[in-house]
Amino acid sequence: MERLKELLENTSREIWIIIGLVLALIGAAFLLLRQPQPVNDTTMMAETVTASSQSMQMTENGQTATTSVTTTMYVDVKGAVKQPGLKKVDQTMRVIDAVQLAGGFAGNADEKQVNLAQRLVDQQVVYIPKRGEKVDAAMNQAGAPAGPGATGTSQTPQVNLNTADVTELQQLDGVGEKKAAKIIEYREAHGQFQSIEELKEVSGFGDKTLERLRPQLAV
Repeated sequence: MERLKELLENTSREIWIIIGLVLALIGAAFLLLRQPQPVNDTTMMAETVTASSQSMQMTENGQTATTSVTTTMYVDVKGAVKQPGLKKVDQTMRVIDAVQLAGGFAGNADEKQVNLAQRLVDQQVVYIPKRGEKVDAAMNQAGAPAGPGATGTSQTPQVNLNTADVTELQQLDGVGEKKAAKIIEYREAHGQFQSIEELKEVSGFGDKTLERLRPQLAV
């Protein structure tokens, strides 16, 4: 009986020792997990290089965005188009874009004489000739005087006051459908124009208008 009691006491002591060891191991593992992990120098360098690359890329993108801002320009579309006049464009556009802004080609347009792929420049005159009409040799492939800033007034083919119809008369600067109709009405009522100065007899055409249109007119 005493031997059994002694065995139980020894066994109980061993169990407590084992429990103590297990708790100690758990505590040590917990402390190790809470310690900060050492940072790998190679990883830090890779992250720094990546951040620098991203920063440089953002800077390049910013510069690209700045240089890609479009510039507003104006060109004067004349000739055989449906809606001639001043059109707002940008430096990325070409002659065909200006024609489309002018309503497209008129039925009598001869687009084969024009370089539709030419890039537009500010203050350019884009002239679309009619079939059978020869563009002046001094005009460039876009049907406009070469070089930005040229007005092209002296290069525009002349319009005959005695033979032009309403569409042809609208090729004149500042002459719309109503003014063109007034010229036709005057011609039908008074016969052919004897001189360019006689245009002042038509309502809406004064001295200043006549001087501006004179290089474009013929009788």
